[in-house]
Amino acid sequence: MDRFTLENYFQLHDGKAIDFRLRVQKDQSNQYSFYIHPQDIDGETWDFKVIGNFLECTTSTSETLNSLLVDGETLENLDKNVLFLLIKQVARRVLELETVNTSQRDQLFERLEALEQFQREYETAQEYERDRS
Repeated sequence: MDRFTLENYFQLHDGKAIDFRLRVQKDQSNQYSFYIHPQDIDGETWDFKVIGNFLECTTSTSETLNSLLVDGETLENLDKNVLFLLIKQVARRVLELETVNTSQRDQLFERLEALEQFQREYETAQEYERDRS
């Protein structure tokens, strides 16, 4: 779950927009969600799921980070808590990528070892057949 908030979204557009379009959707299980976009100007669109009186940002972390990091002026105006959250999100994403890369590397090494073992067994079997002939 991304922890970006509606307040973070408004901070991103502070001084740039005061009117926003909000589109509410309700799924088959009566779960509400919405997306928000500055009205009549260029800006970011974020998606939220409504859970009781709480919101869960469902916009992907990379999209959210990209929208928050578009210019230095926006970055300077962001609250320290938002910057801390950004750092935590980036660190989490780096850790996820390192974990995936480590796992893939380990799988490749295991496959390579299995192929080398197969080659040794094949060569041994061929030598055995030559000796029998």
